[in-house]
Amino acid sequence: MKTAMYVDDLTAIDFSVYNGLEICGDSVSLSVMVTGKLNESGMISDFGKIKPRLKAICDNEVDHRLVCDPKFLTNLESQWQGEFPVSSGVITVKGPRCMFCEIKSGPENYVEDIKQYLHDKFNEVMPEFEFELTLSHNRKASFQYNHGLKLHDGNCQRIIHGHSAELEILIDGKLCAESQAMMIQRLNGKHLFNESDVVHGEERSTVSYSASQGQFEVQLPNELLEIVAGEPSIENISKHIAQIVLSNQSKASSVRVRVSEGLSKGAVTLI
Repeated sequence: MKTAMYVDDLTAIDFSVYNGLEICGDSVSLSVMVTGKLNESGMISDFGKIKPRLKAICDNEVDHRLVCDPKFLTNLESQWQGEFPVSSGVITVKGPRCMFCEIKSGPENYVEDIKQYLHDKFNEVMPEFEFELTLSHNRKASFQYNHGLKLHDGNCQRIIHGHSAELEILIDGKLCAESQAMMIQRLNGKHLFNESDVVHGEERSTVSYSASQGQFEVQLPNELLEIVAGEPSIENISKHIAQIVLSNQSKASSVRVRVSEGLSKGAVTLI
């Protein structure tokens, strides 16, 4: 006989990943099954004790980081630098080591690679248990984006981390598939930043800022950059989308945009 405990949707993990072709934001939900010996209380572990330990590993290792193969990284002593070839050129990223998660990864199997990475970390910290992990996507997600929030006092300040996003656009109370398709095409795979942090070049732009975790910089092809008024928070992204849609719908009386930041959270703008 074998008994296990499980925790569904233990935590959401938001990150960016270099998949060998591009840097894209993504969001996954982690569910875990834990097998071990029953203690004198008849438990494998107290849920209230094991859940925060598992979540802390996810938060410290993968969440709000740029996941990439270590072969693309260089230690510059004061900073780490990543050079990532993409279809439109090269993305160069500089920042403290904490913004990167080094995982040897194939171009199409990064979710499986992240799952194995977390499985190994769980085993290192809690060898008395056996773990079975499931990482699941939001099947309703419309697009993937990257951003960084320099004024955030937590890990959102890291210049390239990202999310998958659901998008719903209503014009005069009715779903507008045309506007949704337009914005999905425009934003998918983009890097969203505040104009005040950008130095524009003829073909490439540089985004840089200083935050509590260190100095951050990214150089990227102009076609991958999307400028947002103010900090690229989900609230301002929602406003940004609504204003673009309204400018293309001259006869509209109202525009309502609902966009998620990863799983089960987001913002709504009504104009």
